[in-house]
Amino acid sequence: MSLQASGQSSARSGMATERPWASEHIEGLPVDIRRRIVALERVCGNAAAAAHYFAVSIEAGGRRFVSLHFEEFACGNRAAVCNGNGCLHEIYAESRGRYRIVFSRKALDVRMTNAGGIAGLEVSQLDTSETYRWNGRGFTPVRTERNGP
Repeated sequence: MSLQASGQSSARSGMATERPWASEHIEGLPVDIRRRIVALERVCGNAAAAAHYFAVSIEAGGRRFVSLHFEEFACGNRAAVCNGNGCLHEIYAESRGRYRIVFSRKALDVRMTNAGGIAGLEVSQLDTSETYRWNGRGFTPVRTERNGP
């Protein structure tokens, strides 16, 4: 019991000492993805830095997908990555050790899923929710639902 409590306490203290906006959250990304960040760095007008959940990855169907959430990206020129529809979200798929962009949208949120080994996306907009499934080459729409009246 004391070992478990001690481990949880140390994990929490590690998160507390982490810098919330740090270049380390970008430096660990694959080089193909980092190139994109460097291009945005020039548009943003500041050194690239991101919060902890800027990049999220999943594996599905033997392929790795990386999702970038630009609401978690430090950008002096916010209009470069966000607008009234939300912030930029980009999904990259790995193939033969390289990453290519396979989805890009300004939205409130984009959540990756893995249903039975098939990658999916749940895209939240102001008044809609869209679902996409990986077809081996890209994400294709599954359905659209209206939120609200």
